[in-house]
Amino acid sequence: MAATARLIRFCRALTRRWSPDRDRAFHDAAFAGQRHEPFTFAYPGYLTIRRFADLASPRLEGAASALDLGCGTAEITCELARRHPTVSLVGVDHSRSAIDRAQANARALGLANIRFETSDMARHEPRRPVDLVLMFDAFHHADAPADLVRRLGAWTSGFLLVEPHGDWKGSWRRDIDCDWLVLELEKIRARVALTIREEDPGGHAGAPEEPTGGEPTEHRYGLDEFERFFAGYGLDVRGTVAGLCQYPASPRSQAATREWFGRVGYEMLKEVDDRLRARDLDLLAKHWVIYAKRGATFPRRRVPAGRAPGENARLVQGPYDAEYVAYSGPRVLAAGAEAVASLTLRNRSWNAWTSDGGGRVFASYHWLDRRRKIVVRDGVRSPLPRPLAPGDECGVAIRLRAPDRPGRYLLALDLVDEGTAWFSDAGVPCLLVPFRVSRGGRSAAPLRNQGGRSGGC
Repeated sequence: MAATARLIRFCRALTRRWSPDRDRAFHDAAFAGQRHEPFTFAYPGYLTIRRFADLASPRLEGAASALDLGCGTAEITCELARRHPTVSLVGVDHSRSAIDRAQANARALGLANIRFETSDMARHEPRRPVDLVLMFDAFHHADAPADLVRRLGAWTSGFLLVEPHGDWKGSWRRDIDCDWLVLELEKIRARVALTIREEDPGGHAGAPEEPTGGEPTEHRYGLDEFERFFAGYGLDVRGTVAGLCQYPASPRSQAATREWFGRVGYEMLKEVDDRLRARDLDLLAKHWVIYAKRGATFPRRRVPAGRAPGENARLVQGPYDAEYVAYSGPRVLAAGAEAVASLTLRNRSWNAWTSDGGGRVFASYHWLDRRRKIVVRDGVRSPLPRPLAPGDECGVAIRLRAPDRPGRYLLALDLVDEGTAWFSDAGVPCLLVPFRVSRGGRSAAPLRNQGGRSGGC
């Protein structure tokens, strides 16, 4: 089984063209655009920052030094540094843009017990021994994990990892995934904000841009593989539902209700963690916290029988609940060509949508490749023919522009609240239409794209 797993991972790496250079390019692009304030409950990512820090913090008690390898923008590292002012921390990442942002985060918090270095984890060695090596969602980016553990083992006797729950094929298992909890809570918050006529001092910023260069190296592992990598170490493992993969719409909003509801969301995730742990179900959660200590002995844990993830029931009505009833139009276009299609949609939300006057809701689309990676984020905007009240249905003329490169794609039909978010940001799935783009020239009269940029599908 182990040999088969390694072969499958090798083949996946070849087909996805994973490499250190492409991984660095991906993360440089991902971190360069980050300009949010991370240490506030108004930012959904702080739920992950705080919860991961909660679970790592006990391992820093009594430590004098720690190395965070693959620290990224170091929000978790900085959160730990301010909780443990007597611990000297070093954050290391191969992305220069990540380190620049990490240094800005440390300055914003006034931290004096943390410094940063730009270095590749595959070759990095500490300047002196450290009590603990930390890796938050970074271990699975290593090309040779066993070699990394062996090399760093000369400088430390302890590791603390937060890693995705993987399986023998290298896939990410999410038997228990509670991202829906935060998304549903945001629907309640949005309704409250409308009721009290709350103004957002931070404005309506869309979701951060997805990186367009490179591709991250990702090899996810099961418990038996972690035991093999850390031979000679005792492993203490627990699961957590923290680590949001999908943020609510407008994740950088600074509305006062975002702060309060963010605290509520954090407490709910923490409670779910504790209840799963009490019932020995926590290893079904999508992230694992793995503490490895050389020579130590901990009770061995096994992953209980899993459950099919299934579809999350969306029980709370939100402002962006759209039903895409039908698509009528071409499924083949020449590269760069333009056409008009029809989308029938129904407003299932409590909010009225309009493109008129001060209205900002438009029909649009994204182009995805066969692996559902966004190739073209911003499609042409098409206005609604009339205001669409809750419960109403209408047809919209969608103006399409095909990608410039021929190939097979998915046309992902979506609505956008311009300057705020795509409806898909709020958890409403796009309508996916298989599409083929053939060789051909661009239309002589290109269509004008209305509106600015927003988030992703």
